[in-house]
Amino acid sequence: MPEPEASPKGFPRELLERSIEERLHYFDKVVIAHQILKQTYDDLLHAIRHPASASVILVFGPTGVGKTTLRQQIERQLIKDALANLDANPGHIPVVGMEAVSPDSGNFNWRDYYIRALRALDEPMLEHKITYEVRGIHRDEQGKLIIESNVRAPDMRRVLEKCLQNRRPRAFIVDEAQHFQIMASGERLLDQMNSLKSLASLTKTVHVLVGTYDLLELTKLNAQLSRRTIKIHFPRYRADNEDDFKEFKKLLRTFQKYLPLPEEPDLGTHADYFYDQCLGCIGMLKSWLYRTLAAALELNQPTLTRELWEKHTEAPGTLLSMFDEISSGEDDFWGQKDEEQLKVLRGKLRIVREPNLDKEAKKTTKNTPQGTTPPSTSQSDPSANKDSTRAPSTKSGSDSKEDPPAPLVKPPKRNNKRVGLPDPVRRPVGEEETRAG
Repeated sequence: MPEPEASPKGFPRELLERSIEERLHYFDKVVIAHQILKQTYDDLLHAIRHPASASVILVFGPTGVGKTTLRQQIERQLIKDALANLDANPGHIPVVGMEAVSPDSGNFNWRDYYIRALRALDEPMLEHKITYEVRGIHRDEQGKLIIESNVRAPDMRRVLEKCLQNRRPRAFIVDEAQHFQIMASGERLLDQMNSLKSLASLTKTVHVLVGTYDLLELTKLNAQLSRRTIKIHFPRYRADNEDDFKEFKKLLRTFQKYLPLPEEPDLGTHADYFYDQCLGCIGMLKSWLYRTLAAALELNQPTLTRELWEKHTEAPGTLLSMFDEISSGEDDFWGQKDEEQLKVLRGKLRIVREPNLDKEAKKTTKNTPQGTTPPSTSQSDPSANKDSTRAPSTKSGSDSKEDPPAPLVKPPKRNNKRVGLPDPVRRPVGEEETRAG
C-alpha cells in the first residue's frame, strides 16, 4: 500500500498558523496505513490484477470501517500503474469510480446508474474521442455531456459498453453498492446481478462492488454468479482479539499526532472508551475525531478534552443498533466458512460405490491354471468386505458367514444354427458328399 500522506512525526507545525478550514482539510486527508487496511488493500489489488474468470469483486464490511478510503487508495495505485504505459495507449482510463445512489421509488434505477457511470467516464480526454451513436446523447457548445430525458436505459447501456470497450479500465469501482439490492423481488435482484455480470464480461472490465454486509446476499442468488465472484472481507478491529486491540491502541496514538493543535492530546490512555464509541471501525473513529477537532478549533482550545469528545460521540441507542447490524453481518460471513459445512460437503462428495467384482473375477480367472478353482474376490481383496452399503446378514452363529461370491463362469457359446439345416461337418478335400437319391 502507498505510504500514508502524513509524515511519521505528525502534522507540519506551520499548519498552526493556517485557517480552521485548512487545518480541517489537512486532517481529513490524512490516511494511516493500519494493519487491516493494508491487508484488504493488498487482497483487492491482487484480485483486480489477477481476476482469472471472475467478473465481479465484492468488498464488504461494517459501516464506517474505511471502505471509501480503501477505494480511493486503490484508484490512486491503478492510475500510478497506468502512467508507465501512457504513451502506448493515451486513450486508456486506468480506473472508473462512482457511487450507487439509493433510489427514491423503492427499486434500483438503472437509467440513473448509467447516467452517473457515463459522467464518471466523462473526462477531458474523452471529449473528442467518443462518438455517441444514440440520439439524445451529445455535447453542448462548451463540451459538456448532455443526456436528454427521452434516452432509454438500454440505449445508455450500449453507450456505456462502447465507452468501457474503448477505454479498457482495469476496474470499475462502485461504492455503496448495497443499493443494488433495493428491488421488489428476489428474481429481479438476480436479473440485476446477471445484467451487471454481463456488462463486466462483454467489456472485459472487472466490476468492484464496495458496500456493507448486505452484499453477501448477492452471493446466494445462484451458483454461477457466485463462481464468477471474488469475495473480500474488510473487518473491524475486535476487542476480544488481543492483537487487534493492541493495533487499535497503536493507531489511536498515531492519530493524536496528526491533530493540528498546539498540544497533543492523550487519546491512548482512553483506548477502551474510544473503542466502545467506534466499535473498532477506523472510519467511524476518524469522523468522530474530525468533529471533535472542529469544535476545539472553533472554541480556540489548545487540545482535545474529554468533555469535547464525549459531546460529539454517537448516541448509545445508535451505537447499539449499529453493533447489532455489524454482528449479524459478521455471523453471516463466518457462517459461510463454518467447518461443519465443509464436513457436510465432504460427506456428499464421497459416494460409496460397490467394488468392481466382475473386473476382479475376470483378472483372477485369466491368471489361474486350467483345472484349478480361482480364489473368491473376498479372499483376494480384503477391502471387498469393507463396503458399507452391503446389507447385514440375518444368519447367526457359524451360519452367519456370507457365501463367497461365485467365480465368474464364461457364458456358453451362442448356438447360431438355423432351424431345419443339418449340422455342419468338415470333410476331407476331394471327398464327395453322398446325397440321398
